[in-house]
Amino acid sequence: MMKKIFLIIIGMGICCAYLLLGNRNTMAPKKVVLFIGGDSQVECKEIAIEDCRDEHIDYCKDKRTMLFVNSRNQIIERNIAGEEHVIDIEAINLIETVSNVEYDSLGSDIYFIYDNMIYKYSLNDKILTKKTDGIGSTWRRTYIWKNNEHGYKLIDNGTFSELYSIDMNDNLVQKVCEGWVQSIGQVQGNKIYALEVYSNAKNDASTVDLRNRIIAIDVSEGQIETIQELGRWMDGNHLFTCNEEDIFYIQIKGKKEYLYRVNLNTGLKQKIYSTRNKVVGLAVD
Repeated sequence: MMKKIFLIIIGMGICCAYLLLGNRNTMAPKKVVLFIGGDSQVECKEIAIEDCRDEHIDYCKDKRTMLFVNSRNQIIERNIAGEEHVIDIEAINLIETVSNVEYDSLGSDIYFIYDNMIYKYSLNDKILTKKTDGIGSTWRRTYIWKNNEHGYKLIDNGTFSELYSIDMNDNLVQKVCEGWVQSIGQVQGNKIYALEVYSNAKNDASTVDLRNRIIAIDVSEGQIETIQELGRWMDGNHLFTCNEEDIFYIQIKGKKEYLYRVNLNTGLKQKIYSTRNKVVGLAVD
């Protein structure tokens, strides 16, 4: 009798373990924003953000809010606690695609691409103004603002990307450089840190090997410096951000996504987090 009870218990244990492990392996990955906080900036937690149409999510450190576009083409502002509200812009037709939403340098205005133009919307005055003409790229981090008078934007010309400097006061647009830049990070002094795709191909086209690297673009001279090689190009590698001292970026390896930090002063690379979920944004406090 004891032997039968023992076998039943073992059988139940195996069955429960199978169910638990089976569920864990078959669960669909969530869309998450990685929130990096703490004094050492290595404490990381995941914030689920399922209703996000694309993977361009901006974060305002001062307001502690995220900005993104939901599946209904609405611009959403959400705080860390999960409270959301729609930024309702009457002049915007939601049938047209809104993309690449992000805050200005102060968090008081937002910019976005709409109808192939870059627009600015004042959160305080509720005023919508068109800032620049040109083909707005659908790449994430298409443009970035050094301050309210000066910014930079990426243009997709159909073959490669072009980086332009924008003077808001004089409406002056000047080309800085061109290449295969996928996304641009925050401006640090006279440099823009960006993610670039390049090829190791020589003469034989069959040997094409697309790769990723983080570069620093000198905006005054257009010179490019390689900061960090990321290896073989993957579509999910180009989500990254930076602050005054560090660059944070994601690399996909197998079924996991890994968050890395590179110190801009020392060049030290450190893996600080991994997840099986789909990372659609980084929020660095």
